Amino acid sequence: MNNVELTQSFVLHARPFKETSLILELFTLDHGRCNVLARGVRGNKKNHKRALLQPFQPLVVSWVGRSDLKTLKDFEASSQSYPLSGIPSLSGLYMNELMLKLLIQWDPHPDIYLSYQSALLRLSQQETPSIVLREFELALIEELGYGIDWHCDIQGETIEPELDYGFIPQQGFVLLPQAPKGSLKAQGKHIIAIAEHDWQQTGSLALARKVCRTLIDPLVGYKELNSRKLLQQTLAIQS
Repeated sequence: MNNVELTQSFVLHARPFKETSLILELFTLDHGRCNVLARGVRGNKKNHKRALLQPFQPLVVSWVGRSDLKTLKDFEASSQSYPLSGIPSLSGLYMNELMLKLLIQWDPHPDIYLSYQSALLRLSQQETPSIVLREFELALIEELGYGIDWHCDIQGETIEPELDYGFIPQQGFVLLPQAPKGSLKAQGKHIIAIAEHDWQQTGSLALARKVCRTLIDPLVGYKELNSRKLLQQTLAIQS
């Protein structure tokens, strides 16, 4: 993987390096998450391509190098940037931060790449951000091996809409009388709605948010995600 040509990529994060360079955190279709050094792209007014190195801009990039920190050789826009602002932009940044925290470097996840690209498109088309985020979180959790069965309880019995359940992290749902004290409570009809991505069912979106939060928090060491905090604060102000 010393030399890579024209791999599809998104910039998840960029930070300054020395006086004129950037270290880019990329998420690529073929190579997963990786770090690339972009030399000489800061402070050069003649470098019009510098504006492409920002979140939500589909790129094709080429790099060289033997170490884990590659050197960017070339980059181009592969299509128009997804025009996100306000809540959709904060939602996109939250997805970026999730992937930075949860994805291992050089571990390809093409399905997550496609899910991310689809989520950006949907956000740019003004779809409900909370729905887009929950579906992305569910896809990410499933891909990383922490997914749960939304169709059956941990005993293998079909979830029944009229019954109440408790949620046990890393295991799934259990009938409420058998659930540990303090377990997240869920109505069967809401669990079924999530399995079917039926967000018209009142309560399904709230349950999906709580379950995803319960699963994601230990994976990020119970640390507050800056983008999630900012998103929640902005939503609170607007409500």
